Amino acid sequence: MPPDRRTEASPSDSPISSVHSHEHISQSQDHILYADGLRLTFHPPVPPTQNPSPEIREKSNQRRNSGRSIWTLNSDWYVWEVLAVILSAATLIAIIVILAKFDRQPQPTWKHVSLNSVISWLSTISKGCVLYAISEALGQLKWVWFAQETRPLLNLRAFDSASRGLYGSGELIWTLRFRHFAVWGSLAVILALAFDPFTQNLIHYFPNLVVDSSQRAFLANSTYYNTTGPPIQDYALVWVDPSLKANVYNSLFNNDQSKPWATPKYICDTSNCTWGPTAAIEVRARCSNVTDLLNTTCTTVTNNFSGYDGTTNCTATLPLANTTAWFLSGMDVLQPLSVATVHASTALIYKNATLPPIQMISPTNLSMNTTFTENTAKWHATECSIQPIIHSFNATVINNIYNETTIATWETSWATWDRDLNISDSELQKIPAGMYFNPPWGLEQGITPNTSFMLSSVAASSLDTFFQGLFTGVWFMRSMYSSSFIPSTLGMYGAPDFIQAMAIGNITGCDVGSTDKLQCAMENVAAAVTKSFRDSVFIADSDPVSASMAVGKAMASMTYVEVRWQWIVLPGLVWVLGAVTLVGSMWKSRGVRAPKWRNDPVPLLFLFRGQRENAVGVAEREVEEKVEGLRVRLYESGGRMALG
Repeated sequence: MPPDRRTEASPSDSPISSVHSHEHISQSQDHILYADGLRLTFHPPVPPTQNPSPEIREKSNQRRNSGRSIWTLNSDWYVWEVLAVILSAATLIAIIVILAKFDRQPQPTWKHVSLNSVISWLSTISKGCVLYAISEALGQLKWVWFAQETRPLLNLRAFDSASRGLYGSGELIWTLRFRHFAVWGSLAVILALAFDPFTQNLIHYFPNLVVDSSQRAFLANSTYYNTTGPPIQDYALVWVDPSLKANVYNSLFNNDQSKPWATPKYICDTSNCTWGPTAAIEVRARCSNVTDLLNTTCTTVTNNFSGYDGTTNCTATLPLANTTAWFLSGMDVLQPLSVATVHASTALIYKNATLPPIQMISPTNLSMNTTFTENTAKWHATECSIQPIIHSFNATVINNIYNETTIATWETSWATWDRDLNISDSELQKIPAGMYFNPPWGLEQGITPNTSFMLSSVAASSLDTFFQGLFTGVWFMRSMYSSSFIPSTLGMYGAPDFIQAMAIGNITGCDVGSTDKLQCAMENVAAAVTKSFRDSVFIADSDPVSASMAVGKAMASMTYVEVRWQWIVLPGLVWVLGAVTLVGSMWKSRGVRAPKWRNDPVPLLFLFRGQRENAVGVAEREVEEKVEGLRVRLYESGGRMALG
């Protein structure tokens, strides 16, 4: 119960001087107030030598009353705390707005400050403001806590520590057992330790490619191919273009896994470029397994001048073209591999081929040391065709690695030597001899409408001769110590080398003993011929503009900002808890009519209750008046610390 104001305590019983605030204090001496070791010494102001005029006293009182009215307004309406919460929210909103502006955008290149620095400053302001409001709210809840009912005095320390940091907040949460409004503020103080790391984790940087208009991006493409080598016998035959021959030879004999012979010429100054839909004349390899069409027989040899009478000869032959392979059963005399270029009319599958189809027969387990018998040998036959096509694609170069994505292909064509053309002879004579492709495409496929593609007849003829001279021959073994790679009678190109590569060589991307080795080799050849078609105009001119190379976009790497919004949750939660704590402290203070002292320590000096229930109290608005004339010092007296 509050002390009886009518009871008058003696100086020896009261811990504080019995002189009351309404009594006159002599100016000739200091007055000391004791409170269990606390001593407050009152030093009255020295009287002026001359009494001020009434006007001066009135102005002084007005200034004093004005200062007190401002303090009262701030105290009653929590002006600074509310402004702090508003400023904290404003800086959080500013962080969100700034990050939303730069999300998925290039990193800003500000002169004197970085994006991380701006966010760090704003987060520091937001955190500082909300923690100030939380600290004041917890300080106010301290008075509310003791105004509600009688509490342990140690709770005063718990509340006071909670507004200062992690340990005190944890101690208050434990003391209150999560059963008081102040727990929310303490939780906010603890969570605020991660405020800055969470805001820093909002920003992530990543490299992104953007268009650099100052750099070049050109890609070889061609709508026609008319490049050959020199003629033979008044154009009876034509050598193939040396560049094409080199590319094809590299695709078969150069075991380079990067396949430079398959990559068309491009110019990309930044090592990262993109090209929109582009169309070019190319070739594609088509292959089919024709093993089921093989005619296999095993017969006894008779009347042989080489002394093989009585042996068994096993033969595998493809019909029409008579491509043949054979072996003597149980002996190392054999012709195990045969490759032939055939006319389309004698082909088994690709009867409409423009360039001559290629057939190959070989045993499934072909090697240098294999001996075949009629009971163990298994044959495999393949037919391939390399066909001119029109290819529409998107192309990219990423870190100097070229890649294409197919949009569409077109194979239908007509040739000036075709029969039953709806063109008069006079008009036909005006058209350059060759194969023509007219795909019904538009800009989506990389061409303007009615664009025509052409493979000249002389270029087609050179390829025909090239294929016949390179892809025809046999592997003949007289013994395991005597192998011959025999070309066709044309003898113009490296057929023996090709036969050897197909028999025992390691062709790029192809398994040595694979039954699909011909298909793999023809795919390499098609890629090499395609590169030659597309590079031909650039090789002839060496100027990307006059060569009509496809123009793309050069991409430069820039640092972009990515905002990971999930990290904003904790700063937002801290602000919400802080605002709720402040509003709650205001509401509870009004409910119990607690004074608005917050974290002010001065009222504690006037609120002590003695052992005999005598007390020296103070009114809510009287604190400032009480301390105006007091000057104190901490010192030791009688083994106790005193403030006097």
